[in-house]
Amino acid sequence: MTHDEVLRNEEFVKLIDIFIRMGIKKIRFTGGEPLIRKGFFDIISANVKMHPEIDLCVTTNGTLLEEHIADLKKYNVKKLNISLDTMSREKFHSLTGADHFNTVINNIERSLSAGFFDIKINGVLLKGTLEEIDDFLDYFADKNITLRFIERMPVTEQDEFNEFIPSEKLIRILGSKGELIRKNGDDTGVSLRYDLKYKNRNIRIGVIPPVTHRFCATCSRLRIAADGKFKTCLHSNTLYNLKYLLRSGADETNIIEYIISAIKEKGEGHNIKCTADNTGCKSITAGINSMSSIGG
Repeated sequence: MTHDEVLRNEEFVKLIDIFIRMGIKKIRFTGGEPLIRKGFFDIISANVKMHPEIDLCVTTNGTLLEEHIADLKKYNVKKLNISLDTMSREKFHSLTGADHFNTVINNIERSLSAGFFDIKINGVLLKGTLEEIDDFLDYFADKNITLRFIERMPVTEQDEFNEFIPSEKLIRILGSKGELIRKNGDDTGVSLRYDLKYKNRNIRIGVIPPVTHRFCATCSRLRIAADGKFKTCLHSNTLYNLKYLLRSGADETNIIEYIISAIKEKGEGHNIKCTADNTGCKSITAGINSMSSIGG
């Protein structure tokens, strides 16, 4: 996008301020990669000054964490989600197009050593994930992290023909690796939580199954993309243009009314249908180029 298409830092600050005063309790910065944004910590700093009580979180690919750990601590950004889809350097290079596996692993260790963060490792559930389960468990067991696996949500045309791995298959495999105990009543509405006893070591497991166990009825998440488009559902094609309101001089009351109207129009749930027999996924999000283009 051109510079003018993207929300300015002060525009993000204003919108976040409005949402917090409307009742939002948690703000997550995701991407793409949020840490590459110029002035990212200016946005964080402004929000902390206005709303020191707000729960700030960052989802990152981990490549730039080393240089930002101090600032994250300074602004009390405790919750870190670090994306990691493979434990193989070669597969990492193939998936991402960059040879940054060792950098990410080292930055995970640095984040753990800081003793400050609530760290979750997020891996998209792929066929290769199942083949690498032992590698994931061997590395992360007894570490103060939660290892989470997320059902792949189709957003592009090629996703329609990729094999879908349901979370139940993963859970069966995890159960074969040791004593797997469901933490009843400790689910977030998004993640199913487990404790796994693996080779006499302990590991916290999270499973996020938006396709096979859709949590739409309890979902209260809202999303603002970099260009100011507002989505009430990740998989909805309906976009609301908050940037236009900001730049056309709309007052705060009009912006709030627009947001409320958008939320009232939210559908009952997504229409993704996936199978586990290689017949692929069907998605309602036609025309979206990539998950990174909508901030996920």
